[in-house]
Amino acid sequence: MLRRADIIPTKQRVALASLMFDSGKRHFTAEKIHEEAIVSDLNISLGTIYNTLNHFNECGLLKEVRTSNSKTYFDTNTTDHHHFIYKDTITDIDNEKLKLVNVPKLPKGKKIKSINITIDLMDDN
Repeated sequence: MLRRADIIPTKQRVALASLMFDSGKRHFTAEKIHEEAIVSDLNISLGTIYNTLNHFNECGLLKEVRTSNSKTYFDTNTTDHHHFIYKDTITDIDNEKLKLVNVPKLPKGKKIKSINITIDLMDDN
């Protein structure tokens, strides 16, 4: 997988890729991967994890999801899709469940590359 994305498969990158991708599609933060690395006895700094996540994102292996509270998640599902965000939980929204009714007029000479919607939730009290 790393070679297909033109990423040099160092020991740390292979170990981190295993943590990220071996359990299927998921969302995580750099801090969560750092915790998992510690539990797995991997001696990888948080800075290295941030650099690796950003590199994987740039190469198309991950998709970055930013929340309204400035928290950044990474998603192993790189297809265009939408998310519910509640506290520290991020959940995919089935594209079939969200209908875009009115797309604003685009600037001249531009076209839509992708649409990714995040819906921030709160308790109904």
